[in-house]
Amino acid sequence: MAQARSAAPAGSFAGSFRRVLSRYRTKLYAALGGAALWLVASRAAPVSDAVWVAVGVAPLAAALVLPRYAALIGRLEDRINLKLALVTPARLVRVVLLAPLVALVAGAAAALGAEVWSGGWREQAALLAAVNGLYALAVTLAYHGHGERTGNGVLAMAGGAWLVAASGAHWTMWPLTLALAGVFVVHLGMGLLSDLRSRFYPRRGVGVFFGSFNPVHKMHLKLLGDLIEERNLDKVYVHATTVPKLHRDALKAGEIEVVERAGVREYRKSACADPGKNYFPTGSWFYAYELRLELLRAAIRDAGLEGKVEVLNCPEVYERDGFFGVLAHVRARHTGQPIHGLHGSDPGGMWVRNIFDDSGWIYPFPVTRTGHVSATAIREGAVGLTSATVEKFLAAKRRGEDFVFPSGYVFRNG
Repeated sequence: MAQARSAAPAGSFAGSFRRVLSRYRTKLYAALGGAALWLVASRAAPVSDAVWVAVGVAPLAAALVLPRYAALIGRLEDRINLKLALVTPARLVRVVLLAPLVALVAGAAAALGAEVWSGGWREQAALLAAVNGLYALAVTLAYHGHGERTGNGVLAMAGGAWLVAASGAHWTMWPLTLALAGVFVVHLGMGLLSDLRSRFYPRRGVGVFFGSFNPVHKMHLKLLGDLIEERNLDKVYVHATTVPKLHRDALKAGEIEVVERAGVREYRKSACADPGKNYFPTGSWFYAYELRLELLRAAIRDAGLEGKVEVLNCPEVYERDGFFGVLAHVRARHTGQPIHGLHGSDPGGMWVRNIFDDSGWIYPFPVTRTGHVSATAIREGAVGLTSATVEKFLAAKRRGEDFVFPSGYVFRNG
């Protein structure tokens, strides 16, 4: 059994400061957004003490509201994605959900005597687009392994509040505003092109399928067969996650801990965990990477897909560059050929979809998740949802017995 520990000694000042920062980082981001009204108040006409008190508590109010609102945006986006397996609809809904934030800050600035909308509807649209551009950058960074989606979203909203407040304070922010609005337009356009590529695609090339496969199940195997048949592909490459970057970073920061036993890594929040962060978007425990590879190979063999599906094992590439690096590895093998990316509509699948979209001209193969077969159900004890060899392994593991795979790999159940 092994637990992750913080780099700083538990009793040191540095250790205490790090724990506080980790635990309240999201709320600090939000409070920073609330403090944007201080800028407007400082440049407005003289205001009463009562108004200054109201402006002074804005960071506290923001710390209470913005993390919950960012989590709500994420949940609504996930729900839309789950039903449609497209990226554009959720991004358009995000525009609607961020509009009240922009209006609230602008209204507060107006109450302080500032004029935010001096340019009319064009200025309003530009500021709203700019805030959405900030949010798009924040979410994209999370998909690239820098931060976490909810926390990054809160930071983006805080930045958006300052952008709107700066406009009310008559600061010259229009070059930045227009640049961020351009980011939003590009982000929306790239998503629309990606959705179109999921409907219009060449029937040739190779495919990729990324995920945790924790463990592989019958739906994974069916989808691999469907991808090969519908897109007339020569081969599909499958690669499993090793340790997601979100978990690696959180382990280093001491925000989560891990316990390993009998081929399973179980994650849990530590005392340093930020309650505003979702550390486990795809689950809190995983079979060991090497074991998941063996389960994949056995299931592919059971399904008769060995000649068409190859299990990649590039842990060094994944540790360094994530699935972006694995995609580059596949491209290098098949220069000039179309690459098709299989993904589900659940949060993990849409995470992979965004990786595809940020990696160039990938043709998505989206699959709307039905919920009838899932790795979660298998982990909770459901039977009959995966291939014969994997079922035998799971039965042996439940009995506490070792298991020998067809490849000769031996799982020690101890």
